[in-house]
Amino acid sequence: MKKIIALVFALALIGASVTAFASNDDRGPRGQPPTFAQLDANSDGYLSKDEVKGPLAKDFDKFDADGDGFLAEEELPEPRQGQGQQKQGSM
Repeated sequence: MKKIIALVFALALIGASVTAFASNDDRGPRGQPPTFAQLDANSDGYLSKDEVKGPLAKDFDKFDADGDGFLAEEELPEPRQGQGQQKQGSM
């Protein structure tokens, strides 16, 4: 019985780890925002409201400068640097 409980616990732990890892698969290394290419699911060179999520989806209309309902790469703001990253030249 103890072996079964340990096995169930181990499988649950593995499942939770896989789920946590998979939920971050659209982000770059070290939690960086995804690239335009990663967001452009249909590779048409534009992002639709269906292709974006999070803060970008919330502010979609603000960034859609020409009002065509799509975001071109030029319409996107520059990604902010993460707090955990070092600036060049500092050590």
